[in-house]
Amino acid sequence: MRPLSEPFILSVSGRDRPGLLAELAGALDRAEIEVVDIEQATLQDFLALSFLLDLGLDAGCARRLLGEVIPRASALGLAVDVRRLDTDQVRLLKETDHVVLTVVSGRASARLVAALGETAARHGANVVSIRRLAEEDLRAAEYVLDVSRVADATALRAELLRTAEGLGADAGLAREDVYRKSKRVVVFDMDNTLVAGEIIDHLAERAGVRDEVAAVTRQAMEGALDFETALRRRVERLAGLPESVLVEVRDAMALTPGAEETIRVLKRLGYRLGLLSGGFTFFVDALRQRLGFDYAFGNTLEIVDGRLTGRLTGPILDGQGKAARLREIAEREGVRPDQVVGIGDGANDIPMLQAAGLGIAFRAKEATRRNADAAIQNNDFKGLLYLLGVTGRDLRRMRQGDPVPVIRPAAGEPVREGG
Repeated sequence: MRPLSEPFILSVSGRDRPGLLAELAGALDRAEIEVVDIEQATLQDFLALSFLLDLGLDAGCARRLLGEVIPRASALGLAVDVRRLDTDQVRLLKETDHVVLTVVSGRASARLVAALGETAARHGANVVSIRRLAEEDLRAAEYVLDVSRVADATALRAELLRTAEGLGADAGLAREDVYRKSKRVVVFDMDNTLVAGEIIDHLAERAGVRDEVAAVTRQAMEGALDFETALRRRVERLAGLPESVLVEVRDAMALTPGAEETIRVLKRLGYRLGLLSGGFTFFVDALRQRLGFDYAFGNTLEIVDGRLTGRLTGPILDGQGKAARLREIAEREGVRPDQVVGIGDGANDIPMLQAAGLGIAFRAKEATRRNADAAIQNNDFKGLLYLLGVTGRDLRRMRQGDPVPVIRPAAGEPVREGG
């Protein structure tokens, strides 16, 4: 923004109707007053509209504002406020740094709004606008925060997510920039994210070694074993399991509530979709085919003569491997990692969430939530759509078969690889 010699804010409010903006802007034009910036918000039929004006050094501009523009606004039935800005205030307007807080809750709550506002203020952030995403009320909304005076953005994010979670809401924080609005790829973890439960637990139960596998899992969660060692030890205990059992478990796989509609909406909007799993390609491939994913990676169980050998073939897809695959998918699609969304629940998903432009922890442990940009704890999978800015109106139109704007990312060939 160039330096302004005589900056003023002209604000009007009142009942909205067609033509008001044209009337006011026309009055400013006839008065030869320069409009530098403008912002409008409408709630139901109530309008709040502000113009940033530069009256320059010509005293005639001020006279025309008082004698022509303000009387015209009053004649239109609008309340009018005019105030002069000093140069420091204009500089702050230029240097604002905005982030978007998306909140999804089970019901509209003044308590939630107050708590989020208080948390933001305690860290020096200011709420500059709120946009409702849900069809009926504030159950899903975007809060734009000015964080230019925030000393610790990480602490602000963590407390906002905790505040929302404590009141039964899910939330995500993203910088307000071009990449927030241009996500092109979404990659998913499988177990306990896209699919309800852990596949290996179902296999272990069929093999009669559930307690043994669970003990290894506990060791891994306590930090006594790394992901690869824990995975190999658990798979060892499945040796001899018939391949037919894998087929039974595959056919019984249940998707997480809301997942199927979410995938359908993302595909209709043109997103490219990937599945990055520390689980097994036998099941990853089935999901890729069932849901129409473009990319799928996992770990491969060795099967000889129709039975599991207790070994894995090929390299292991661990946490760092997931992050590497995310970056590889972004490169293949011709987009930046900033344009990729990652969603998962486990500690081995953290590198993937951190590599993504938007990392979402889904019903995850505290450590994973701390390392994510957003968390879905209280809502079903469709909360992901709100975090991407899809509105309730968009969903309703798609269910009714109405046309919606389509995001068209770069083309890429479907890929299925193990490890």
